[in-house]
Amino acid sequence: MKSRLREKYEKFGKKILISKSQRGWAIVIRPDNIRIDNYRIEPHIHFHTHGKHYPIKFREIETVGLIIDLHIEKNKGINKEKLIKELIL
Repeated sequence: MKSRLREKYEKFGKKILISKSQRGWAIVIRPDNIRIDNYRIEPHIHFHTHGKHYPIKFREIETVGLIIDLHIEKNKGINKEKLIKELIL
């Protein structure tokens, strides 16, 4: 049986869903349809683009979660251009 951890919370109108399992982890931000995960390949981010992903420079879910949390706090939401600068290689 697969063990899985799931959490969700809301901040500034954004729903953040966190999932962690033996295969990997994922953070999803709704309603912006942003997904950051490390399934199948190195950690990467999807911006509502089907199949396209962009590598990020952080590997741990805790680090990525903290960056996203601070980003939402600082910008009172999501600013995709700034988020890209904070996460992408």
